Amino acid sequence: MRKIFKVPVKNDVEKEIGNVRGSLANIKAREGVIGYILRNQKSASVDIEDPSKMIDYAILSSTVLDSGEYMKTAFELGKVDHILVEGEEVKVLLLTIGDHRISVFMNKKADHNAIYRDLRLK
Repeated sequence: MRKIFKVPVKNDVEKEIGNVRGSLANIKAREGVIGYILRNQKSASVDIEDPSKMIDYAILSSTVLDSGEYMKTAFELGKVDHILVEGEEVKVLLLTIGDHRISVFMNKKADHNAIYRDLRLK
């Protein structure tokens, strides 16, 4: 009996992140989207309309993700799929794929559900 082994070119997470990068470029072009941050432990890709607010958005993203991790543990929530934080005028959708953290910033009226569906490419 002969066995055939499939040798992956990339692992599943790397392949999915490659797809997410393409989706983020399309999402950024949507009306109401302010920008995004895609980061892992070694690097980050940032595309924000107003570069002077990049640090503010990075701090917001990091703080919300860290708080989400704390709440997940403290309240034994299990796996958290995504986090949405809404302010008066702006909201941010945050999710994690592998060791990559994704934050998409948008105006309050933008459709975060459609953006979420586009990012979850499975």
